[in-house]
Amino acid sequence: MLPTMPLVTAGVIAIYVAVQIAIGVWIGARVKTASQYYTAGGRLGAVPIALSLFATWFGAESVLGSSAAIAEGGLGAARAEPFGYAICLFAMGYLVARPFRERGYATIAAFFKARFDRRSELAAAMITALVSIIWAAAQLLALSAILSEALHLPASVTLVATTVIVIAYASLGGLASDIAADVIQGSVLLIGLIALLIALSLALNDVGGILGVIEPDQLRLVAKGENWLDRLDSWAIPVLGSLVTQEAIARFSGARDGATAVRGCLGAAGLYLIAGMIPVLIALAGVHALAPDTALADRFLPHLIAQALPPVWSLVLIGALLAAILSTVDSNFLSVSALVTGVMARAGTAPSLWTARGATVLAGFAAFAIAANGSSVYELIAFTSILGQGGLLVAVLIGLYSQWGGASAALTAIFAGSACNVITYGLYPLLVAKGANGLPAQFTGGFLLSILVSLAAYGAAAAWEQLRLARRSAAPL
Repeated sequence: MLPTMPLVTAGVIAIYVAVQIAIGVWIGARVKTASQYYTAGGRLGAVPIALSLFATWFGAESVLGSSAAIAEGGLGAARAEPFGYAICLFAMGYLVARPFRERGYATIAAFFKARFDRRSELAAAMITALVSIIWAAAQLLALSAILSEALHLPASVTLVATTVIVIAYASLGGLASDIAADVIQGSVLLIGLIALLIALSLALNDVGGILGVIEPDQLRLVAKGENWLDRLDSWAIPVLGSLVTQEAIARFSGARDGATAVRGCLGAAGLYLIAGMIPVLIALAGVHALAPDTALADRFLPHLIAQALPPVWSLVLIGALLAAILSTVDSNFLSVSALVTGVMARAGTAPSLWTARGATVLAGFAAFAIAANGSSVYELIAFTSILGQGGLLVAVLIGLYSQWGGASAALTAIFAGSACNVITYGLYPLLVAKGANGLPAQFTGGFLLSILVSLAAYGAAAAWEQLRLARRSAAPL
């Protein structure tokens, strides 16, 4: 539970939300074209890009999910937070940010259209939009659950309210208002987490009290009973699964130049590592010092705060979580909108500003429909990390740095990787549930397999393309 005073909490949340909407209204009045709506005029510096990337990546699962997993199983239970995603942002800066900004790709679909063809553009846009919508749905679920407990309202009511609020301010100002809000939300998140760490340190006498109770076995990055394939896959999902995403590409497109985009990514990686270590430290120490119930899962951290600190600190936690979630979900909505209108523009239909805003609203409704369907936050987040990402990753990295392979290679890689995901994460668990020879319930190394399958499919299709070209060249006129 989040035991705060509902009226006070409601008042603080109302003020915070009003500020976000005011930012959207103020910036939205200055946005005149769809291009400005998505690129913020191409004048962003490294600091706002870093804060925006950090705030977008650092969601509810980064605070609640990682602290609960680490309290129960040590660092080995949640390596993605913060290490995996910090490495991802670092690699993103060197591998993706500069070429995307310098070549003017505002969306991942734009890259596929320029480097490959229209078919691969549509396939990449559909997969990326679906991932963004599911990611947004997970954040809406988390936010509605937090507000439901804090305000003592039904979760169905808070889900509707949060969806309407985020759609309102995300649709008004576009990327510029999104990043302005992210700067505020990223700052609130950092301040809130640091304040919680200091307060908990004082409750345990000092920082040494926190560090002193951590046991060496908790610091192992290898989970118990884990084989080498599990280990590789658990690192590959956060590091490679989020390397090519529309939410990040949107921020590159708004940077002043390629070097600024790179610096923004590196800054975001540093911020993620610093902020992500705070719930890690709290969980590692709190499980010994105050002995909260680790069976509470995602409610572990709120329960720990309530047990160790005065009620007002639960409000600080709510503020930090609110900032983390809002900064992620509005970016998801805008990403879907950018993909939809970008595909329209390259098909010959010039999107208006109102079309861009309408697409953002529709993305919000789609995310709400998924969130209201009853899935868990964990299930949705896990799905976004693997769905189609292997094929997109292979095609983007090969396509950016070589001329090997054409449209057929890219399209084959995307479909092969997605099919592999469906088999390993969908069909395999269903077959095992029916008693298939005592096999493990989950397929081991499924994400790595999807990358290998995508790479093999890309290579085979590229070789076939070269063979066809050679035959045409050798054919008599």
